[in-house]
Amino acid sequence: MKIIELIRLILKHWVLLIIVPLVLALLVIKLTKEPKLSYSSKTILYTGIATGSSIEMDKSFNYFATNTAFDNLINIIKSRETQEEVAIRLLSQHLLLPKADPKFISPKLFAELKKKIPAYLYSYVSKNSSPIAIIDSASINNTDSLANKDTSAAYNIVLFPTAINRMQYERTVDNLTALMKSSDTNFVYKLLNFNDEYYSIKAISTVKAERISSSDLLKLSYEVGDPGICQQTLAIFNEVCIKNYKHIKENRSDAVVKYFETQLGLANVKLKQAEDKLLVFNKSNNIINYYEQSKAVAIVKEEMEVDYNNKKAQLAGTEAATQRLEEKLNIQQQVQLKSSSVIEKRKQLGDISFEIATAESEGNESGNTKAAALKKQSETLRTEIKKAVDELYSYQNSTDGLPVATVLSEWINNVVESENLRAKIKVMDQRNKDFQQQYSIYAPAGANIKRIEREISVSEQGYLEILHGLNLANLKLQDNALSSNLKAVDPPFYPLESIPTKRAVLVIAAALVGFILVLGIIITMEYLDDTLKNSKRATKILKLPATGMIPKILRNPGKINLPFIQNRLLEITAQNMEQFLSTHNSGNAVKTVLFLSTMEMEGKSVVAGNIAKKLIEEGKKVLLLNYSKKQQAVKQQQRKFPLVNRLLGYQDPRIDFNNTFLSDASGYLQPSEYFMYNINEQFYKTKNYTEVLEQNNIKISFVPDYVFIELPALIYNNYPADLVAQADMSILVCRSNRLWAEADQAALNSLLPLSGARMNCIVNGVELKEVESVLGDLPKKSSKFRKRIKNLFRFQFFSKNQI
Repeated sequence: MKIIELIRLILKHWVLLIIVPLVLALLVIKLTKEPKLSYSSKTILYTGIATGSSIEMDKSFNYFATNTAFDNLINIIKSRETQEEVAIRLLSQHLLLPKADPKFISPKLFAELKKKIPAYLYSYVSKNSSPIAIIDSASINNTDSLANKDTSAAYNIVLFPTAINRMQYERTVDNLTALMKSSDTNFVYKLLNFNDEYYSIKAISTVKAERISSSDLLKLSYEVGDPGICQQTLAIFNEVCIKNYKHIKENRSDAVVKYFETQLGLANVKLKQAEDKLLVFNKSNNIINYYEQSKAVAIVKEEMEVDYNNKKAQLAGTEAATQRLEEKLNIQQQVQLKSSSVIEKRKQLGDISFEIATAESEGNESGNTKAAALKKQSETLRTEIKKAVDELYSYQNSTDGLPVATVLSEWINNVVESENLRAKIKVMDQRNKDFQQQYSIYAPAGANIKRIEREISVSEQGYLEILHGLNLANLKLQDNALSSNLKAVDPPFYPLESIPTKRAVLVIAAALVGFILVLGIIITMEYLDDTLKNSKRATKILKLPATGMIPKILRNPGKINLPFIQNRLLEITAQNMEQFLSTHNSGNAVKTVLFLSTMEMEGKSVVAGNIAKKLIEEGKKVLLLNYSKKQQAVKQQQRKFPLVNRLLGYQDPRIDFNNTFLSDASGYLQPSEYFMYNINEQFYKTKNYTEVLEQNNIKISFVPDYVFIELPALIYNNYPADLVAQADMSILVCRSNRLWAEADQAALNSLLPLSGARMNCIVNGVELKEVESVLGDLPKKSSKFRKRIKNLFRFQFFSKNQI
């Protein structure tokens, strides 16, 4: 839809577009009550949540943790417990006021409060320094005692009434709180839970809490009908929120610290038990340092095994040498071996050698002294053995011819060496047994020590972890102590002016909605309008060229010059018809034009008669033939101008039936120019107008230029096919306010093969506004202002300038 068409619709329905919004606005004014005055105040709290404290220097910014902390704080503010305490504190303050003070409550509201407060409630109002006896002490003894309540930092002392004793105020709050919790039938409980405008939970819950952008600031705002109550409610909210938030944060951290302290004590006991277990084990097994001791034993045992093997090999060599020497000595050996004194001394020498080895293995001073004495005895026995042997052998040479002294000396040395080696090996065997015993002790001790040390390590690690957690908990406790210290950087102010009401906005919104709704309905109806309406739309729907259109003949066209429009449109229609006939010349001297319609009452007779009249005025000779079937008469009821149309500023829709344009053609045409013909069997066989004249015995005294033949409705009547086929032009007359149905199109489709391109259409009874598409601006009396506004909307700013 073009903007000019939209403007045209608005101008047409301008009264309706004004009346409906106006009615809706008046309806909103009537239905909405006159709003009470409302006052608004706000306060800003600094939380320190986003930036954190200076204790945790390594604490990085966590977006989600910060949002969670703010959500927790806002939920604390919106919690029922907080709202109940705020309501009770506000009520306590007003009960303790000796008289109305506009800074805290207006005189009107103060008087209303005094009227609705029952007399027994004043017994709960503290008037002295001691609490009243009827309240249970357990109900007053809450987490924060009266002496420990910190109110100076939270509640700006300037906002608190100077006429009220702070101690009495706190006791009254405790008394009313206990009364409220005692039952659900007392006055305080009902006041808080019913729809009281100032003291109910519903009223207090309207306090809005929101974070200011991404800062550490939290804004609280409140709207209520009394400026003093508005300011005091926010001030009390600051006090209660700061106290509750600090209480929750500190209690949570303190519980964590106590938990870690308890666990640290248990871990310390467990670690000490494990260490004592290791000490007892070391004492029972004579262990000073297990790993060093086991290492030393292993080294000594390995060295001793090497020495033991070396001595075993050396003993085997010495015994082999001794056996060889004894074989060389042969008989003398047997004699000497049988000698008891030599054998006895030899045995003594072996025992002494064993004792010497034992003494030397002790490795101390007493052992060394004993070994030296035994060595002297060993030397003496050797000398005696040698002397005895010398006496037993009388000969000097061996069986091999060797000197006996040499063999004996070597044999004696080997014997002595063998005894020494045997003694040492015997000692080493004893030491091996000792080492085996030591290993039998150290082998399970190692596993036990590992298990005990592992137990100590686990206990120690747990102890250190708990100690680390305790340090973090203490750090968190200090951090919470700082971060939970909310501060009111912008205390609530006393509102001097009330908030503008939204009634005017609602009225404007209702008017705007009404305007948009009506305009939408009008545009929708215009968009859904499928009538033929004008020649342009008729051409699009009928797919026929339009010869012209005839305006609606209104009884009161207003300022529009309707006769001029009628005459000009007839001239254009007649001119278009002549141009069509000249461009589609059939060679006939007399042009036959058929006027037809698909339905009755389409205005064929009026259109054909007025065109014939216009051509006759131009000097043409025209013959009009109409069928003699009785036609339905047009109702000419003289209705009144509808009141609704008059009120809405619409044009008078009544038709001027007395207008000469709508009169019968026989009234303005000569009898020789207008004839009636009968519809019979012969009519359907006619091929031209002359046969029609002959069939009806009609004689004319002139040769016409144009013959107009009106045919009956195509849907209800048949038509002469040959006449239609040989006609120079066929004009389909349609009303502009009708819908083109399938039956209409079917009737037209049956006719088009006969008429072909000679079929045109004329739209009858179009609205005067549609005529502008043909004539432009309609001739009427318009003010210069109206013309300028119209040109402005059409963007024709310089249309009157001369070229």
